Amino acid sequence: MLYKDKNAPIEARIRDLLSRMTLDEKLDQIDQDFSTIDWEKIEEPLRSECKEKMEKRKSDSRVHNALQRYAVEHTRLGIPYFIHEEALHGLHRSDATIFPQQITLASTFSPELAYDMGRAIAEESRAKGICEVFAPVLDLARDPRWGRTEETYGEDVYLSTKLGTAVVKGLQKDGDVSAPDAVLSELKHYTGYGNPIGGLNCAPTTMGRHDVFSYCMPVFESAVVEGGATNVMASYNSIDGFPVIADHEILTEVLRDKWGMPGFVRADMTAIIMQHTAHHNAATPKEALKNSVKAGVDVQFADYSHEDYRRLMKEMLESGEITMDDIDTSVSRMLRCKFMLGLFENPYVDEENEANVIHSEAHQQKALEIAQKSVVLLKNDGILPLSKDVKKIAVLGPNADRAVMGDYCVEPDYKTVSLLDGVRQLVGENTEVVYDKGCNILGAEIKPVERWWMHAVPNEAAGIRDIDYGFTGEYFNGPDFSGEPVLTRLDPQINFNWIYHKPHDVIDSKQFCVRWTGTLHLGKTFDGRVGLSSPDSMRLYIDDELIVDGWEEKDANQMVPFHFDSFREYRIRVEFRNDARGVRVIFGVDDGEETIDRAVALAKESDVAIVALGDSTETSGENFDRTSFDLPGKQLDFLKAVYETGTPVVLVMNTGRPVSCTWEQEHLPAIVQAGFNGEKGGLAAAQVLFGDVNPSGRLTLSYPRTVGQIPCHYARKPAGGRKYVEMDWNPLYPFGYGLSYTSFAYENLRLSADTIKKDGTLTVSVDVKNTGDRAGDEIVQLYVDDHYTSVVQPIMELKGFARVSLLAGEQKTVTMTLTPKELCILNRNYEWEVEPGTFTAMIGRNAGEILLSADFAVEE
Repeated sequence: MLYKDKNAPIEARIRDLLSRMTLDEKLDQIDQDFSTIDWEKIEEPLRSECKEKMEKRKSDSRVHNALQRYAVEHTRLGIPYFIHEEALHGLHRSDATIFPQQITLASTFSPELAYDMGRAIAEESRAKGICEVFAPVLDLARDPRWGRTEETYGEDVYLSTKLGTAVVKGLQKDGDVSAPDAVLSELKHYTGYGNPIGGLNCAPTTMGRHDVFSYCMPVFESAVVEGGATNVMASYNSIDGFPVIADHEILTEVLRDKWGMPGFVRADMTAIIMQHTAHHNAATPKEALKNSVKAGVDVQFADYSHEDYRRLMKEMLESGEITMDDIDTSVSRMLRCKFMLGLFENPYVDEENEANVIHSEAHQQKALEIAQKSVVLLKNDGILPLSKDVKKIAVLGPNADRAVMGDYCVEPDYKTVSLLDGVRQLVGENTEVVYDKGCNILGAEIKPVERWWMHAVPNEAAGIRDIDYGFTGEYFNGPDFSGEPVLTRLDPQINFNWIYHKPHDVIDSKQFCVRWTGTLHLGKTFDGRVGLSSPDSMRLYIDDELIVDGWEEKDANQMVPFHFDSFREYRIRVEFRNDARGVRVIFGVDDGEETIDRAVALAKESDVAIVALGDSTETSGENFDRTSFDLPGKQLDFLKAVYETGTPVVLVMNTGRPVSCTWEQEHLPAIVQAGFNGEKGGLAAAQVLFGDVNPSGRLTLSYPRTVGQIPCHYARKPAGGRKYVEMDWNPLYPFGYGLSYTSFAYENLRLSADTIKKDGTLTVSVDVKNTGDRAGDEIVQLYVDDHYTSVVQPIMELKGFARVSLLAGEQKTVTMTLTPKELCILNRNYEWEVEPGTFTAMIGRNAGEILLSADFAVEE
């Protein structure tokens, strides 16, 4: 059979295999929902292990090899599986290396480090038998109220392009995707997703179509054309009233016909059906599917059950609404990826190699290096770097004693490094380090109710006794609790994530409800909080009284005050409906303990207070959009209380979006943005505080003084006012901002020519000198202003940058090149063009501090 001949051309192999496939076999290739594996055909003792590990996302090389063996040996044509996983800043496995989040990586301004991270993630992924990852995220974050801002490289087109393309090249090993340590890259989220109305996830973009094509699309184009990315994930949002998931121009005419992307388009999870349920541009689920298939979406992602997907596709094929060519084209794209990877020749991985690659020492050191070079020094009145021989240091705050790693990673199996760990590791032996959390991130901190606090409601048929710990869970298929439950079982906790697996095989994954009942006895008296956490519908009853109502449009993420008596038992009823796929389903309590007074007392008796504040996965990440940029909860009150002790305060922030830290900037002697800095981030931040590392990170987002300044990205367009009643439009900290423990001087800006042709290039050179007394890295930034254009352009845009390392007193010449790609604009006809005229090249420390400039002309 030709498709098994490794020496035959890939396209010929695809055609041969397609000719042998039945319609059902074809649809299996492009239908992503819960697994249809016949587990009985997996050999024991791996059968139970495979099923459990796949459901819990703990699968490894042994499991994946068993699954591939099933595909090769127990399916008619032996087509290997295409195993993918999330890997935004590390493979989504508890034993994998956790690198800094993308927004933090971006602060390094280092495509080289981005490439290295991509290589490390690819090595770990492929070692486990995973051949494609959902990364990188290439959205521009133009409204940082959006919770997923942390997943991006920030607000700038040029920086995002360089970093994103570098990660893709690292993942795909510079195009050698059949190598045993390479994976395919699936870009997210194509396109216009990062500037939603109101900062609300999945909302329509505020950008017009021309702006999307001008600013969002080039980032993806570079990743596909230069980086070689094979696949993309189509986004949820609409652009000018047209959902991306049904946009033929974006998904086919541009992506395939212009850019030549070889692989497939996957719908983001449930994005197809959202045409019917959210956008309302499709009257039926069938119409939604037809729209997407005809537009160029190849793979459904949990929009329809296997049965419904096959039925609808066959119905549309029979009626002529879609054609067999539509199906064959999509299947060909999936098969092409498998052939490119060499899966037909070698679907298995070396199981002994996994232990050598996963969380290797080299990868740990790379995670540390990225964290070190990402730390941004926002303010320093001379207090930093700290002496390691300070008599007593108070390390305070909710982020002090935990590694702050951001969304899209799992709790690791290994010990991570917190800021407190890092400080203790670095100080002298005579320095006393004291710690207190002081306050929570967001007031109440939900902790899932432990099983031994609960007694289930007896159910003889399910074998549940009144002495059993946990909850009695009754599971119903459908949108309500009518009829008899299809499953009744004992659940130890209400703490689930069902986004990638069903609670049980009898459950309808598209629509089900759960009712949990039991009695709660905490054994102590206190004033605390009780509540829920979920993007789905949930409500909580205590003693038959509705305490939390998060049903339908109401927010289920609520913690409400509640007085607990040690002698009482409370009847608990929690109801759930999976409106949003069950990504987080938690019932919890909080004992209400915030130790502000105790932490303040420690600060008062210390020589310096390091206060670690910011975000957590309850305030930043997917579906955690905000209306404020202030520190969440009581953190600012806590910070002010520490400040009022008179002890010098160093603020260390771990956030995934900007903070409107106007009070902090005015009052505190030092502020550091450490970001979501990975498993070694606490050590990196401590090394900066004590001067072992000279900070060199730069902001990739403009920091507004208040949320009312949004949008405040630096590349805004001219015209209109620049002042509000309360303030001007300038941010607190501009894009590209960051301080150092040394100083740098710029001089002698020179251009290679005063005039160039439209297709010419221009080199821009500048001398940079370290004028301080210690070595350091400077990020030299080149901005360009195109004076007059046929289409309104931003006031200026970043068009080059360079990280330069300089010893004390050392000087280097930094040279950057402007090509037509940096100077062109998208004209009225949606064509890229360099327009003749006058330009200004500007060298700056950041977008708000231009030091040198020179004009040049472009002529026909």
